[in-house]
Amino acid sequence: MKYFSLKFLSSLTLIASICACVDRNVAGGISEETEGVVAITDKTIAGVSQKGPFAKGSNVYLKETKDDGSLTPTGKEFYATIRNNKGQFKIENINLESQYALLTVEGYYTRESTNMFSSCAISLNAATDLSKRNSTNINLLTHFEYQRILNLVKAGASFTNAKAQAEKEIFAAFGYEKPDRTAEDLDITGESEEDRILKNISAMVDKNFHTEYNITPCEEVRDVIDSMARNFADDGTFTQDLTAKIAAYTYAYQQAYQSKDTSNILSRYLNQYEGITCTQDKAGERHRLQKTLSIAKTEHFIYSDTSNKATITSKKYDYVYAICTSNDWQLRTKEDYEDTSNAIEHQVGSVTDSRDGKTYKTTSVTIAGKTYEWMAENLKYAGTSASNVEDNQKGIYTWTEAIAQSNSKIYSQFGKDSIYQGICPENWHIPTSLEWKALIEHVGSPSMLYSKNWDKFYFTGKPLNDIIEFGAEPTFFDWIVPETPSFTPYAHFIAYSLDISVYTQSTNVQSGLYNLDYSGDYIIDNEPLKTSVFYSVLLGSTPRLTEKSDIRPPYLIVSGETYNEYNYLKSMSEHVPEPQWTNEYSWNTIYKIFKSNALNLKVNVRCVKD
Repeated sequence: MKYFSLKFLSSLTLIASICACVDRNVAGGISEETEGVVAITDKTIAGVSQKGPFAKGSNVYLKETKDDGSLTPTGKEFYATIRNNKGQFKIENINLESQYALLTVEGYYTRESTNMFSSCAISLNAATDLSKRNSTNINLLTHFEYQRILNLVKAGASFTNAKAQAEKEIFAAFGYEKPDRTAEDLDITGESEEDRILKNISAMVDKNFHTEYNITPCEEVRDVIDSMARNFADDGTFTQDLTAKIAAYTYAYQQAYQSKDTSNILSRYLNQYEGITCTQDKAGERHRLQKTLSIAKTEHFIYSDTSNKATITSKKYDYVYAICTSNDWQLRTKEDYEDTSNAIEHQVGSVTDSRDGKTYKTTSVTIAGKTYEWMAENLKYAGTSASNVEDNQKGIYTWTEAIAQSNSKIYSQFGKDSIYQGICPENWHIPTSLEWKALIEHVGSPSMLYSKNWDKFYFTGKPLNDIIEFGAEPTFFDWIVPETPSFTPYAHFIAYSLDISVYTQSTNVQSGLYNLDYSGDYIIDNEPLKTSVFYSVLLGSTPRLTEKSDIRPPYLIVSGETYNEYNYLKSMSEHVPEPQWTNEYSWNTIYKIFKSNALNLKVNVRCVKD
């Protein structure tokens, strides 16, 4: 069985109020089902009444219906009171001329949104076949399907068929496939998926589809329930406006609580009213909605002990775009997604690698009076290592392959303005960490370098404007360090440090963080790090990296505009103070410059012209 749940609402510890004022004297037409009618003798039924749980002393009524199967009340009723604040009830000594009975609960209840008793009384209904059960619950879903069942029976359907149709329709109206259990079996305190569906719907309606912290008055909720019941009774669906409210509300809370599931109500809504669908082959497609989906979200919630009052600031979000991702739909506002900025001035060109004849697109930008020409595609030179030709042709290298110093016996010192060719073509070099930072700051955001195809692999939620036609795409879809899984695809580019680099007779490359008149070991957490170190730039999201005894995890030295090496990277003074290090691990940030001693980590290469 497949369910599309609203699990984000299960995070809420509140309980809700759903009200409905329904006349207990409902007349029905003559049903075609008369042959199956049987009398009920000396029956006892038990159950729970919830929206949330009805208070002790609330009243429960069971009404007998005529033996013609029409669900017309005979006027005979059985009565009980709620036994505790859990909403439990029991009705004994039931004798009926038909097994079809109508149930109503009236009273106060515990609200999901306050965990306190409601300030107004409500009533909820249920229609049941007592020949098949000894227990029946009364809840919001039984209430919504109640009048729909009566209407279908009045139109000539049998009770069994009317009940099955109404239940299928009410679950579909909230974006779910009908579960095996009926609404009468569900309990908001239960642990099953179906029980959580009921709880989530109850909590959603209790807030009248608002995401703010404000408490909706009980009387308003009662009106909402009555309106929804009437709305559903005629044709088994909600109106477009109501469905849009449900879709926007569930989407907003799922995003807020980082739920992995997206309610199927959004997919159903977009398919029914916008005529669009989202499948794997449509990943990355963007659609401008005909009808805006709006939701108000709480921006700030400030409680004052002095005044004993809370100040709530809300902001309205108007979703006008639906983007198909590899998993489901994502919604974005006009401000989030439309390109409101002009493309940065740049020049597109090309370069041919004389070593293998491959031609690469390039893009040139001028930053602080200096022009930089970058490769706008990943280098795919196979090099001389036959064992790695397949990876190399995909543009994937180890750091030592990319730096082209796997077994150097050269001792060299480079000044601050040095460049290093590595595996790049002649007259091109491995970009430095400063060149990467300058480029990203120039375009304003790492996402401005993302190819418009990035959403086909993973939805970033960012405008994919690619304003200098850089074309960064995710290349890696597995772990960046063994046994530390990555949650999303990413691009991992090599960077080179513009400091003194010492190449020893070791098979590794040791890059020191020293000024011309400064030398010493790397200091991380007050511990010298004398093993090999390299720099890299990561675009996309990565896992939290776990420290291992044999691999020093990539240490984040730049995230956005944050520098953790003090003034080394931004100062040209003759003496650089002891480097300041961070042991902050990455967690779903967009742009990072790493330092690591794991030389076998895989990287992409974008070369810069000398």
